[in-house]
Amino acid sequence: MVSVLATTPWQFSAVLGCIAFAALRWFVPYVVAGNVYLGGIVPLARLFAWIALLFCGSMALLSHAVAKTRRNRAPNARHGQQSNAKRTRPQQEISPPATSQAAIVPTIENATPAPPPAVPATWTLAALRALEWKRFELLCAKYYETIAFKAETLPCGPDGGIDVKLYKQDDSKPIAIVQCKAWNSSDVGVKELRELLGVMTHEKVKRGIFITTAAYTKDATNFGAGNPIQMLDGATFLAKLKELPEARQKALLDFAFDGDYKTPTCPSCGIKMKRREGKKGAFFGCGNFPRCRRTFGV
Repeated sequence: MVSVLATTPWQFSAVLGCIAFAALRWFVPYVVAGNVYLGGIVPLARLFAWIALLFCGSMALLSHAVAKTRRNRAPNARHGQQSNAKRTRPQQEISPPATSQAAIVPTIENATPAPPPAVPATWTLAALRALEWKRFELLCAKYYETIAFKAETLPCGPDGGIDVKLYKQDDSKPIAIVQCKAWNSSDVGVKELRELLGVMTHEKVKRGIFITTAAYTKDATNFGAGNPIQMLDGATFLAKLKELPEARQKALLDFAFDGDYKTPTCPSCGIKMKRREGKKGAFFGCGNFPRCRRTFGV
């Protein structure tokens, strides 16, 4: 009963207390007046009248406090909208891994869209690292299509450790699975290689390919050397791109840098994220917040 009254409007508890007090203080004594058998409950009813009034009054105060706390915690959407026109922030490169969920607070988004980032004239390591994670994944798939593989990318959501499946003649069974990591601030460790090997075993695929814009730790390199996993770091993948004929390089460049190639894609929803400001600084959050709480660092 306490939990129910605490979540109802405080006026309800106040009115209930007044009714209970009046009933026990005056109505019950009036009804049993002159009754030999029930007359003894009059003093008890008057006592409980004050107890009921005190209890309901306490519940009214508690309900009011709970409602006020909820209002203070709710995001003030109108304030954020009014502030949009006053605050704009420049676009910055992403730097995974993702920002902690604890940093999410009511946010303010850019009011004016940032100008489209410049498109590089040729393939460089900096150009590779400028791509957001999904665009890098799509580039990897497009590269293998360019060298005569059939590449199948998986939709956003849980991918089971697979980003791209590669096929040759038999479309029913992939000959290799590809894992892509657009990491710029940390190297790929042995944990990620072990996970890829586990997926290969589960899918009964004999070949794995791991592509990253960063590098690999020593343990990861040793692990990959002892297993059927081709490891391409940023420099190695760049070299493979530059080995292609110039026309194909240009086609991949146009594909990778078409439109917004910097703003990260939400891994769960598949939509572009939005730049926000939190207590710990700027971050990218899903446009479907609060239904989706995925974030990326800026």
